[in-house]
Amino acid sequence: MRNPYQRKAAPSIQKNPIQAIDQYKVFIETIVSQTKVFALYDEGWALCATPTGQQSLAVWQSRSLAQLMVKDNWSRYSVQEVELIPFLEKMIPFIQLNNTLLSINLTPEGQNVLVSGHKFLIDIKNYLYQLHTTQPELFRQNLNLPLPRKIRIHHKV
Repeated sequence: MRNPYQRKAAPSIQKNPIQAIDQYKVFIETIVSQTKVFALYDEGWALCATPTGQQSLAVWQSRSLAQLMVKDNWSRYSVQEVELIPFLEKMIPFIQLNNTLLSINLTPEGQNVLVSGHKFLIDIKNYLYQLHTTQPELFRQNLNLPLPRKIRIHHKV
């Protein structure tokens, strides 16, 4: 029987790594500016599998992108908004602990950007430091924007 959660590799992402890097940067910039991500939930978060079979947590930068995936195996799921701070403090450490990847902006065609939780935390922390250096007033104006020094890259197991 075919595994319904495993999908084929997304050839366009594999062929054009520059495009994937750009999509990843835009994802980080977008979720920081809106201080939230979107995921699918139905008695648990929607997980998918990489081409090698490793589990990944699907997250999107917008509700409309996530809504495109509410069909077939995920037809019972609903789009849930996750605030950035709980996402960074609770969900990312949990996926790291369970050796799960992030599947960023998964499309119905199976295209996405895969990244480890550890790399994601490093990259978002670096972006927040850069933002804090150039625009510190943003952090005073928006209490939902996490301070870079509050993000813990290494968690006790």
